[in-house]
Amino acid sequence: MLGYIPPVERTPRVWFPRTTLPVAPAVAGRDVSRDRRALLSSLPAHGRRSRRGLIVDLDDTLYPRERFVRSGLAAVARHVHLHHGVPVEQAFAVMTRALAGGRAGGELQALCDRFALRSDVVPVLLEVFRSHTPALFLPLAASDTLRTLRAQGWALAILTNGLPSVQFRKVAALGLAALVDDVIYAEEHAPGGKPSPAPFRAALRALDLDAAECVCVGDDAARDVRGARALGVATIRLARPGVSVPAGQDADVVIESLRQLPDAASLVLRTVTADVA
Repeated sequence: MLGYIPPVERTPRVWFPRTTLPVAPAVAGRDVSRDRRALLSSLPAHGRRSRRGLIVDLDDTLYPRERFVRSGLAAVARHVHLHHGVPVEQAFAVMTRALAGGRAGGELQALCDRFALRSDVVPVLLEVFRSHTPALFLPLAASDTLRTLRAQGWALAILTNGLPSVQFRKVAALGLAALVDDVIYAEEHAPGGKPSPAPFRAALRALDLDAAECVCVGDDAARDVRGARALGVATIRLARPGVSVPAGQDADVVIESLRQLPDAASLVLRTVTADVA
């Protein structure tokens, strides 16, 4: 897998409409950009860039984040077996029990406590966890939904919190690059990422759309809904079992399954447009 590329080292992405346009050799003194604009204006509406977009959260929206956590713990278990002689199955069992028992974030310390590993091993294990190549797959509901949205003409951008290098590996493992137009790593744009407005503005720029032309979908009312709403972006929350949201802080629409997203997104964007009109 190719490694994460910091933003300062990336080649700037140049947006072109999805419709393939004829390309002619450059002619000295000719206003090629004017010719291109004229050609674009002659295209039917469906041949121009999308006028509606979706900003989509990653973790616990497109796939269950616990799968990544378990993948990372398995990598840690293999590491401590190789370097400290701890049986893989026992190491993994200790960490997953800590995870299930309410010690999320304390799994590595629980492992060290159980097998008398020095505390200075924890930073090494954390790096193993963060840098491993995750064993993930995109749920069928997510892949089907993204393909449906693209077929309907939606422009799609993933906007994800977390360390960009870690999130990059998730995106690669899930095969998402082929299903969306762009991936925005929120912490490249603001400390802590969402709900700061800066990552949402970056997503709007990537899609080349205004806030009124976009919908944001995610599972987190505090990060996804509040951050998008602050910029005037319509919102959809993917409900999760056991999660309740105070009145007045929830999304414009709440869905129970990603398969409901295409209809819900069309509905909420039409409603917002009608309100503005």
